[in-house]
Amino acid sequence: MLKNYFKIAWRSLTRNRVSSFINISGLAVGLAISILAMICILDMTSYDKFHTHLPNIHALIVTNKLSGDISAGKSVPGPLAEVLRTNLAEVKYVSRYGNGGQGLFNVGEKSLYEKTVYVEPDYFRMMTFPAISGDPVKALEQSGSIVITEKIAKKLFGKEDPMGKLIRYNNQYALQVGAVIRDLPANSSEHFDVIIPFVQYEYENRSWINKWDNSAIATWMELKPGINLTTFNTKLDKLYKEKTGNENSGLFAYPFSKMWLYGEFKNGKPAGGRIYAVMLMGAVGLFVLLIACINFMNLSTARSEHRAREVGVRKVMGAFRKQVIFQFLCEAMLLTFVSLLLGIFLAVIALPALNHYTGKDMTLDLSNWQIWLSLLGMVLFTGLVAGSYPAFFLSSFKPVLVLKGVITNRKGGSLLRKGLVTFQFVVSIFLILATIVIFKQSKHAENRPIGYEAENLVEIPLRGDMGPKFQLLKNELSQIPGVVSISGGTNNLINFGGAVDGIDWPGKTADQRFYMTVTDVQYDWVKTAGLKMAEGRDFSPAFGTDTSGCLINQAAALKMGLKSPIVGTRLSGSPVIGVVQDFVFNSPMAKPGPMLIKLNRGGMNHLFLRFRNDDDWRKTMAQVELAVKKVSPGSPFEYHFTAEVLQQRLEGMRYTSQLTNIIGILAIFISCLGLFGLSAFLAERRNKEIGVRKVLGASVSQVWITLSKDFLKPVLIAFLVAAPLGGWVLNMMLQNWDYRISLSWWMFAVAGLLALVIAVATVSFHGFKAALTSPVKSLRTE
Repeated sequence: MLKNYFKIAWRSLTRNRVSSFINISGLAVGLAISILAMICILDMTSYDKFHTHLPNIHALIVTNKLSGDISAGKSVPGPLAEVLRTNLAEVKYVSRYGNGGQGLFNVGEKSLYEKTVYVEPDYFRMMTFPAISGDPVKALEQSGSIVITEKIAKKLFGKEDPMGKLIRYNNQYALQVGAVIRDLPANSSEHFDVIIPFVQYEYENRSWINKWDNSAIATWMELKPGINLTTFNTKLDKLYKEKTGNENSGLFAYPFSKMWLYGEFKNGKPAGGRIYAVMLMGAVGLFVLLIACINFMNLSTARSEHRAREVGVRKVMGAFRKQVIFQFLCEAMLLTFVSLLLGIFLAVIALPALNHYTGKDMTLDLSNWQIWLSLLGMVLFTGLVAGSYPAFFLSSFKPVLVLKGVITNRKGGSLLRKGLVTFQFVVSIFLILATIVIFKQSKHAENRPIGYEAENLVEIPLRGDMGPKFQLLKNELSQIPGVVSISGGTNNLINFGGAVDGIDWPGKTADQRFYMTVTDVQYDWVKTAGLKMAEGRDFSPAFGTDTSGCLINQAAALKMGLKSPIVGTRLSGSPVIGVVQDFVFNSPMAKPGPMLIKLNRGGMNHLFLRFRNDDDWRKTMAQVELAVKKVSPGSPFEYHFTAEVLQQRLEGMRYTSQLTNIIGILAIFISCLGLFGLSAFLAERRNKEIGVRKVLGASVSQVWITLSKDFLKPVLIAFLVAAPLGGWVLNMMLQNWDYRISLSWWMFAVAGLLALVIAVATVSFHGFKAALTSPVKSLRTE
């Protein structure tokens, strides 16, 4: 019986080639997009699942209440870890975690920069990062040792056994390899290549590491099994307040298993995060697939006259309605299966482009049971959704009527088809509108004035022992003819960290507490960066008192309520010597936050160099490289053009815009496929009506309008639904950015007009074809 059903389904598939092509094409594209969305979702939800003790591992989150707002972050005081070990019996393991940035590592002539962290031995008791050789726990118990990944071992030692060998770190310390671990999985939220014992970090930061009022490190903790987290957090918060003496600050343990997807906090509480991206991808995949399913439903019911006698004969021969339903569901499943094979092929072709956009290395791993389970779910969902209504609709025909050639034209079926077409275009118009808005927002961010001159500006990271040699390096670079200006800073001009809330100023009130970004710079920082002064001047060696002075930006002056003249105002004892005009930093779409800039004549983390814009700039950079290698022979030369880095910051927005464009085009393509097929069958059904109209004097344009208006009504209704819905959703999206565009009427007009033009172009082919057909041909059977 089942074999017979599939045989008939295959015959129907091959006999009705146009409708089969439209259905398979639409479903294949819809399934391909759904498969790509599934791959992304499985990748996003797989992060950190490989840790054996994941359910019991937690990150410590500190909250601070300032001016009514509660901030949350992973930076905690250094002494906290030991207090947890000795005071809380629920705690099994604790490890402090210090970020070492890009450390410099040398072995003989080989030198490289790699991501470095400092952790305590308990870190490897908690986390599952398997060792290839040695014991990471024992290695981290000894100062002077180092743990490296397999990748770094190959880079530095090739095929030699790295165990016990020495690696020079930052041209300051010789560390012995105590263990080699496997490279971290791609789905690890923790990223590092080199691990150094935390005792080294303690020694390097001994001036503040044991102070409760300085929070600059993260701390990981594993609880014993069966601990009630709510009760434990109450106890933890009480202990933290006792130790810090600060009632406006709090502490809680947050599950590591939630950190990747639910890692954002608002007002001190978890507020989503990457889970929204997962939900968005799922929604996109679902809606595009639904559009393809609607095509199948519409075409199947529109072709009901062609299958009516078949249904009648089957029922006369004794077939029950459920058997007819099952047969049509088998047809839908067969068509879906063929579409799935094509969809997998399309997804595999498109996957490299998706990896390029996302910066990942995702694959369609058919050995993964989750992939097969998801594909099976897609087939069943698509087959049942696409085939259910046609199956119930076609199986309801009465054999007595259909065998006489009497087929009732059900108004309900027609209305449902129009409703489904309307839904398709609601989604399509929404995607067109989203494409326009995201494109405009992307261009808006790209064209935003950044507040400084990024062209001809180079940033050289000063890693390892290069930082303390800043002045020596500056002297060498100053001798190069093409160098216009040199300065330095603890932060580059694009990303700033480090914020404090204890700044005092005249007239400060009790409720004026807020975080202010603090950074150290060298002389001529404003001049080299190309910043502009709103008031006062830059740091200059001509003024010996500048070492005790400071600069602020306009946002800080506004937040503090300072009025001009601001120069001379003392902030926590430091006189303001200048106010810098606001410039964009951290987020390209956020308004600049308050910033305090101090002069530091010592070592720097970044050197800024402005070179002359002429034909010899490459020669200038070659001379800069020689000067850097002269001062620090063991360090690789690394530099970044600030203008290029700024453009890279906007790549994520550009990629989002491009992906939205592609998905929107494909969704419209699927909708138009269905509209094309539907117009073909309805033109065929009204063939004789058109002939009669032409005999009675109807023109080609009148016939075309008659056929087209039925399809244009759903598009107009879809616009009336999609416009307010899209406006509401996209306006909510734009509210996440301080620097944003405003929704304009023309965006909605373009989206609606474009959808209308596409719909008219799609149905016009069959409309004009039917209108131009001679009435003799259409009426000759009468």
